[in-house]
Amino acid sequence: MDDEEKNQIEGDSRARWAFGILFALGVFAGVSLLLVVSHVILSQREGTRRERCEYNLLQLYRATCEYVDAYGTYPPAYTIDSEGSPLHSWRVLLLPYLGGEELYSQIRLNEPWDSEWNSQFWDKTPSLFQCSSIPVHTESGSANLDKTKRCSFSCVLGTSTLFAKNGKPVFPDEVVDGVSNTVMYVERRDPVNWMNPQDELTEEQVLNENELPTTQRRGFGSWHGAGGYVLLADGSTRFLSEKIDSAVLKLLLNIDDSKVIEKTNDSSVDLDLEEKK
Repeated sequence: MDDEEKNQIEGDSRARWAFGILFALGVFAGVSLLLVVSHVILSQREGTRRERCEYNLLQLYRATCEYVDAYGTYPPAYTIDSEGSPLHSWRVLLLPYLGGEELYSQIRLNEPWDSEWNSQFWDKTPSLFQCSSIPVHTESGSANLDKTKRCSFSCVLGTSTLFAKNGKPVFPDEVVDGVSNTVMYVERRDPVNWMNPQDELTEEQVLNENELPTTQRRGFGSWHGAGGYVLLADGSTRFLSEKIDSAVLKLLLNIDDSKVIEKTNDSSVDLDLEEKK
């Protein structure tokens, strides 16, 4: 083999090596670009879902205001029968103010939410009570969302919250802390039956779960990130960080502690994120 043939072989080898490197770099760049594009698309989709939940909360605020105008009180957490047993959730009471007059007219309010007749409406969850960020499938790909449990918004039951544990309605003048300092509705990670009057978050549960990372919570929180949206009684929405101090959160939940919640830049008290009206 003469020198010219050796040079030709070496040249071909270098060319193949260079082509292989360029091909690998091209594949890497393509995969990287695909990952970036996918991340952007997913981020945009999640941003849209977050906006949808904020919109839903604002519609619930509007409906609640109409209820207050009609009855002079905030809706009770649930209605009760003559023996004091829970009948229907506050969500059912808001139906006429959410464009759900037809569904409302079909529900038998004098019967419990789980009566044979009323149970037919369990899977009729109005879209305003749903969060599209909740995972619909398991890792195996099988359906994992109970059609009768799609409600992602809750009131908070307590002795001094906007929704009393005993089901009694709260009057507007009882909110002595001011509506801008009082939580009305919150997001929840585990969806529930929208008609169930007994499956609400309690103040104790909210404060206890607030000590946990959002991913470890079952109730108070969301699928939007490290925290969740709340609706205040003045109609503004806030994304409360999972790092919010429980003492501050308790002040927001109560209606009569006579303390004003001040905005702060402290990372542990994230009250001023994405406020909207």
